[in-house]
Amino acid sequence: MATLKYFESTLRSKELLKYTISFIGNHRLSANPINYTVCYEYLLGGNLGLNQVIDKAISDNSPLTDQMMGAWFEAYLSGSGQADVGQSQADLMGVISKLNDFVTVAEKDVNQFNQALRSSENELATSKNSLESVVADLLLNTRTMQVSMEMMKQQMQESKQEITYLKERLEKATEEALTDPLTSLTNRKGLAKAIDRVLLEEDIKIYPCLLMLDIDHFKKINDSFGHLLGDRVIKVVANTVGNQIKGKDTAARYGGEEFCVLLPETEPGDAVKVAENIRLAIEKTRINRSSDNQEICRVTISIGVARYNPEVNEPTMSMFERADNALYQSKNEGRNRVTFAE
Repeated sequence: MATLKYFESTLRSKELLKYTISFIGNHRLSANPINYTVCYEYLLGGNLGLNQVIDKAISDNSPLTDQMMGAWFEAYLSGSGQADVGQSQADLMGVISKLNDFVTVAEKDVNQFNQALRSSENELATSKNSLESVVADLLLNTRTMQVSMEMMKQQMQESKQEITYLKERLEKATEEALTDPLTSLTNRKGLAKAIDRVLLEEDIKIYPCLLMLDIDHFKKINDSFGHLLGDRVIKVVANTVGNQIKGKDTAARYGGEEFCVLLPETEPGDAVKVAENIRLAIEKTRINRSSDNQEICRVTISIGVARYNPEVNEPTMSMFERADNALYQSKNEGRNRVTFAE
């Protein structure tokens, strides 16, 4: 089973713990680890497929059961989005195995041809048989070898095409496993890989900064206008964030209405400028009704910024926690602002 990674701060984790226990109790579910994980992921909001099936069950007034939780865990969490990747890898290994079989057969045919050549050479040197007989044997063995090589060539060409197709499928499956389906931004797992990649680089001259972003009053938007408009707001914010970054920067949907931006090789002052640019761009955003283009709501966002601390070999979780605490400070001080974690 793939490892699920979480970077929530202590404060955020306590909130989610409270909500998760309440959710389990309200739906009369057993308080076991599988149920807790499914409910926690649902309330975190980062797994679109899981959230859709649970939302549908709740909207249909279907009682949630331990059996349903177990099935959802297997379907949406136990593989952590790696099923397609694993299948593509298995298919690729199958093609490689077939190629190995082709090479083994071809090697056998080549050895037999070499033996036939040596036999003909010996026969020419020692036998009194006619030259025509030896030439006839050579022609027969040559034709056999030619047919074998043609078959091998065809099989190699087919395998080459299959490998190209499987390589493309594997790349696509890997990309999809690291992509949030609603926004097309990197997902939590992709963000974790990006951070690991940045911090494992040699001779880092400027350490990365992390932005934690949260849409202000998103629950009110959802409650007032429904989940469809809520999803639209999330996509608009995601597009705006994506348009404000460049180069090696990584924008990710962290869960629900939360986003992260990883800024490698970025000084703290520049990271705050990027955060301010994002905040201002979203502040100018207007969500209009499709039918008559009338404004429905305005959107603002609160942001926390933290810089990785190399002096203490800071764990990734600690950087997330400091950025998240700075985000909550922005919320507590009135929202629609940027706070840097000193």
